[in-house]
Amino acid sequence: MARYFFDIHDGADLRDEVGREIGDPLALRREALRVMTALMAAEAEDSQDSTLVLTVRNETGDGVMTIRLVCQIDDR
Repeated sequence: MARYFFDIHDGADLRDEVGREIGDPLALRREALRVMTALMAAEAEDSQDSTLVLTVRNETGDGVMTIRLVCQIDDR
């Protein structure tokens, strides 16, 4: 299994130094989406607008996936 690192940017950079072992591309996509939706749910509770960027790196440091989510809440 390969190790992947999930770096988060939400105005500040948080670099994943531990990583996770993931066996195939579909499992990697699922895990990245799971991480991103959990982050967005937590972020949306505290702000009106938020943009999150998740960059997935492989063991050699190459970016293999980037997910960007923008949340804008207009209360009426």
